[in-house]
Amino acid sequence: MSRDLKDLIAPTPRERELMMLIARGLQNKNIAYELKISENTVRAHIGNIMRKYRLQNRTQVAIIYALHTAPPSLRRDLANGGDYATATAQVLARTRVPTAPD
Repeated sequence: MSRDLKDLIAPTPRERELMMLIARGLQNKNIAYELKISENTVRAHIGNIMRKYRLQNRTQVAIIYALHTAPPSLRRDLANGGDYATATAQVLARTRVPTAPD
């Protein structure tokens, strides 16, 4: 049974969840609280995402998330030299994430 190349590149639902929380700027402990998993599991998921997309840091994870979730019109604007900061802010403004208590 062979897997489609697109399936290997597309983020899983759990990866999308983690990427969204990283893009919102949450720390690992807050991500763990939100997803009801351990911090070690969060670190493992983040490591898997970074390896899968060949990323080096959380900022790159946030950028990949923003690009995957941006509406086609924003992606077109970015491809044509649009303002990435504005596009990212618009994407992140659509998602609300509660934080863990301190």
